[in-house]
Amino acid sequence: MEKSESKKLIPLYLQQLFLEKTDKTHYIRMPEILSFLESKGIFADRRTIYAAISLLNSTDFEIVGVQEKGGYKYHHPKRLFTINELKFLIDSIATSKFLTEKKSKELINKVKSLGSSFDSQSFNRNVILDRRIKSMNDKVFKNLDTIYAAIAAHRQINFQYLHWNPQRKLVSKAGKVYIVSPYAVSLSDDNYYLIAFDSNSNELRHYRIDKMQSVKIIEHTREGKSLFQSFDIVDYSKKTFGMFSGKEETVTLEVANSLAGVFIDRFGESANIRQNFDSPNTFIVRITVYISPQFFAWIFGLGKDIKIISPKSVINDFKTMTENILNNYRE
Repeated sequence: MEKSESKKLIPLYLQQLFLEKTDKTHYIRMPEILSFLESKGIFADRRTIYAAISLLNSTDFEIVGVQEKGGYKYHHPKRLFTINELKFLIDSIATSKFLTEKKSKELINKVKSLGSSFDSQSFNRNVILDRRIKSMNDKVFKNLDTIYAAIAAHRQINFQYLHWNPQRKLVSKAGKVYIVSPYAVSLSDDNYYLIAFDSNSNELRHYRIDKMQSVKIIEHTREGKSLFQSFDIVDYSKKTFGMFSGKEETVTLEVANSLAGVFIDRFGESANIRQNFDSPNTFIVRITVYISPQFFAWIFGLGKDIKIISPKSVINDFKTMTENILNNYRE
């Protein structure tokens, strides 16, 4: 490359240098800048550097010079993300079950590159990949791209749906292909779910995206639009436990006062709470949920300080489930 042409790259090299080697508290000096450019085969004088810094400042890439004894030191103080924001992003990636370990490491390294080299050292000391079971399906992002493209084009999709077998392998039901109309994506319990209309059952259903295989857009126009228009995904997530749906019911419970935070954190303002005048140590709460074994397991996990008091059908279903479980332990 000719000398005049290589000098045109100076602003780009300086931007790279200041992003990697400076931040709010770390600076570089003119000899270091000149030495860095020489390593790239570019020999420049100070006036050329001043001009390149002025050019970068005019593009809102701020380089600040601070006077010190014997000259100036320079840094790029403003970052797109703070160190705490980057740590939050890295922690979120590390603990996401829907990402494989390989994809997690790849994304973490990309996030690290948004900070300076000094930030990266801090990340290396603190970040440990979560050891919980992570998804073995490395096609989550590809599936998401296909789903979003289908939603934008108002088209249906087809796919195979996988499940775990005892040999720890994801397998599909032989020959079964699902055809649905996709409408939304939800992130719940560290997993991505597709919310879609199933014309066979005439209802909205959800599918874990990491368990979807061979997702393809088909030419059929989406169905179920009127049903989805009245669908509130936030409300749906509150009512659903572990994304297992069932019959929607309004359930009344008697709960110990110490568990008030559990219901407020889970249901927010949709939890109808009042004082229990017959027992000052408890309150009465009404919630609307989808009745499923996962909901009963949540109730069971709260122990003796909670009791379903209506409707009778839900009480009976809960008693039946607990009796069936106890039968496993009776000689």
